[in-house]
Amino acid sequence: MKHYPNYKDSGVDWLGKIPEHWEVMPAFAVFKEQCLRNKNLVEKNLLSLSYGRIIKKDFESNYGLLPESFETYQIVNPGNIILRLTDLQNDKKSLRVGIVKEKGIITSAYLCLNTQHIYAEYAYKLLHNYDILKVFYNMGSGIRQNMNFKDLKRLPILVPPPEEQKAIVFFIDNESEKIDLAIAQIEKEIELIQEYRTTLISDAVTGKIDVRGFALVST
Repeated sequence: MKHYPNYKDSGVDWLGKIPEHWEVMPAFAVFKEQCLRNKNLVEKNLLSLSYGRIIKKDFESNYGLLPESFETYQIVNPGNIILRLTDLQNDKKSLRVGIVKEKGIITSAYLCLNTQHIYAEYAYKLLHNYDILKVFYNMGSGIRQNMNFKDLKRLPILVPPPEEQKAIVFFIDNESEKIDLAIAQIEKEIELIQEYRTTLISDAVTGKIDVRGFALVST
């Protein structure tokens, strides 16, 4: 794959060199915190962040929560980016970033971001990469376990030109689809091999195949 012709120092240790024409902006320049309360239960499409994905949940049977409890939830819209920045010290395995695909409500314990001057899908993939690199765990100090937008607002954000942002998203989605297809094919082959092994064992121990021609090798 080709590289960009010229690079520059990003000024951020964990980012290193970046394409010369890209910008590095603080998070507050491209994100705006959003918190729209679900007053009077106007929205009932219950969502949750589960290992990096925003999933639907059952509004009527959500672990015994009363309907009025959902008035404290926040309304989110497609393109919003959700971050779970709680329990940072004790949980370093979870994926903490997701992008909203449909209007709904989600707990107000999560940080909801609106994008500005940056393509939402690109911003999500960038923050997802930061999540994989465990960048959020290095922010703050002492024993603090939670972060809010004030803690996040100076996080360095890479901002390519708009058309490149869209090209990056297209490239990642296209290559990821190929990888997913390859994984599915490999999993199918593994399943067939396991079935073959099971059949082989069964046939050998029940006398359906003659194994007398195989030499016994002692170890």
